[in-house]
Amino acid sequence: MPGTDYRQLMDFRIVLECFAARCTAMRIVSNPALMGKLNEIFRQLTKAVRRGDYPTYRDTDRQLHEAIIGMADVPGLHDAWKIVWEKLAVLHSRNFYEGVPDARVIIDDHEYLVKTLGMGDPVAAENAMSTHIEITWSRLAGSAQKADARHDPLYLASMYLKAYMQYPLRLKDVAARVAYTSAGHLSQLFRERHGMGFQARLQQLRMSKAAELLAGTDMSVSAVAYRVGYRNLSRFARHFFRHHHQLPKKWQKEKNPKFRPSRKTKW
Repeated sequence: MPGTDYRQLMDFRIVLECFAARCTAMRIVSNPALMGKLNEIFRQLTKAVRRGDYPTYRDTDRQLHEAIIGMADVPGLHDAWKIVWEKLAVLHSRNFYEGVPDARVIIDDHEYLVKTLGMGDPVAAENAMSTHIEITWSRLAGSAQKADARHDPLYLASMYLKAYMQYPLRLKDVAARVAYTSAGHLSQLFRERHGMGFQARLQQLRMSKAAELLAGTDMSVSAVAYRVGYRNLSRFARHFFRHHHQLPKKWQKEKNPKFRPSRKTKW
């Protein structure tokens, strides 16, 4: 899998782009027209993904991130970002998306980022950017591990769960397509390391992320539920209560200083 030096570069990229996402989200509040450029790049990216046009996808993906960096309007930020981006670009290859269920997932990753920036909430934007880049690292690790006999199945699976928790995930699929081991072995690793099985660990990660988003962003309960993989609000509320001993709305009201009862986040 990618080495330590590349992981450090990816961490630096996260710092740069999360800062840019915060600044851009705040600028969008006063200048909503900025979303026009991001939406147009996203449309071009979507077309490239659906065509299976990898070179165009890579080009438009760069355009999207470069636009976010530029919109932050911070002197020197683009120069630093460009160096990091180009050094990490050597890790990308055409089998970069082997572990991705389908093209819709790639599109959804970018759509979530763009829509969150459009909310104008700097904390939510920073969170979305961090998750987006971690998804990239997850793919890099997954595509590179085949040549590395020392790969850690639990590490690969854990990164994948954190990156893709908003999608339906099954043990046998993650074991075969991401961790490259058997479902039984991966389940055993989860129990040994975390004291719980695959689905229980996934639910724990989802509820932790939900609590973080409810307490730190302007996202509505329904938007948070969707972000962590729930399409049924009642089921989300039951699981949240089981983990945090409070319903999501009450948690948000008590933990989030920005909470406003009339607020509604629209996607």
